[in-house]
Amino acid sequence: MNRFNFKISFILVAFLIISNLSFAQGVLPVHRYIIKGIPMNFSFGYSLRKLNASYTGFAVRVRASTTGAEGDVGFDSNGVVGTGSTITVTKQGTSTYAVGTVVPFSTFKGTQSLFVSIWYNQGDPANNAIQATTTNQPELQLNTAGTGNTLPSIYFSGNKWLILNKPIEQVVANGINGTFCLALKTISNINQFTFGYRNPTTDWRWSFHINWSNTNVYFDAGEVCCAANRWYPNATNVNLWKQYTFIRGTSYKTARINRINTQLNNSPATSTSQTGGNFGIGWVPTSPDLPFQGYMSEILMYNFDKSQAEVTPIELNQMAFWQL
Repeated sequence: MNRFNFKISFILVAFLIISNLSFAQGVLPVHRYIIKGIPMNFSFGYSLRKLNASYTGFAVRVRASTTGAEGDVGFDSNGVVGTGSTITVTKQGTSTYAVGTVVPFSTFKGTQSLFVSIWYNQGDPANNAIQATTTNQPELQLNTAGTGNTLPSIYFSGNKWLILNKPIEQVVANGINGTFCLALKTISNINQFTFGYRNPTTDWRWSFHINWSNTNVYFDAGEVCCAANRWYPNATNVNLWKQYTFIRGTSYKTARINRINTQLNNSPATSTSQTGGNFGIGWVPTSPDLPFQGYMSEILMYNFDKSQAEVTPIELNQMAFWQL
């Protein structure tokens, strides 16, 4: 091997070692923006990282458990919520921080818990997910996501949820077609609703159970419960972070985990349209079943059914960034 080739080989090996070490230690990969090269045409995009480099808003609004102070949480220099984030105070409570003060994340938090009142949509601000009732607000937690627990998540403890106050026909096309991609860890098998809308009169749904008490995931979308081709087994993924994808076409459903097709793979499924209601994150409030128990870091909803080829780059990006 000549000297030139040796230098090139050495540089390449060094680069690969540094890249792998950085990723293992929780340093964000270069491709941290999921929307780079992918159209930003979602119904909503909730995340604890910046989805697009051009996004200038906040990730979430939080409430401090002791002082009642509230503030908007920004992203750190890596584009993710963390100890390097700052919080812009929106309500003083009993704290010493005036409204408008920008406070380091760790200073604002101290020993308190931080509960989420708004998860900001990184698109149309009219599509923010909100919870005004303090006892039902989920908790923002750092170092709880990914295989190494180095990334942030929102913890839903079983009586916590957020609401997107938009009728279902404005969330998915015609009340039917949509693509749902997320980073999530479920921690229990109970009769829980994780996301969606349910008509309490007709039992028509666009909703998910992750997981039900029998350890299955159920995907009822654009249909009255309970039709055929609506579930797949998920017992082995309890207490594990995974990337989940759900696709609803006019006449089919597909569900994938970490880019792998489940038994719902272009499965025939008749659909019907519905209007009205709103979309729950962590629960379906019109349901008699329990709210979700687990963690979430990112949720994307597109109002059309993407092909599996189109959804693959999104899945790969979520898996890489959130270490799934």
